[in-house]
Amino acid sequence: MNAVVIWGGRALLLAVFAVALSGALNPNHDASSQVPPPDVVQHIGYGYLLTLLSIASLPRVNPWWIGGAFLVMATSFDVMQIFGLVSGTFQWKDIAANVGGVAAALAPFALARFRRVGARGAL
Repeated sequence: MNAVVIWGGRALLLAVFAVALSGALNPNHDASSQVPPPDVVQHIGYGYLLTLLSIASLPRVNPWWIGGAFLVMATSFDVMQIFGLVSGTFQWKDIAANVGGVAAALAPFALARFRRVGARGAL
């Protein structure tokens, strides 16, 4: 399992590095063409901040439960948009952005858990 996480992280690092390098070296690079819509940025930001601040405010609650609760709530609001119960329109990208924000907030916890498990296995 540890090798999968390590190699997965390396693959993602390489992919992000390749995109960043191609943008840096391309003289015709148009940064504005790669900017996500404001709605997506907002969903990522709220997912990240609400999860992170809730974890800090509720130290006795498992962070994974907090992240899961936010994903359930955010998805519920998006589904309610289908029926006109809340304003806005249902979009899959909103759900994906919510997942991205919550995942970004939980990533340090996952890394710490991975390192603890890896350190025990090395002994």
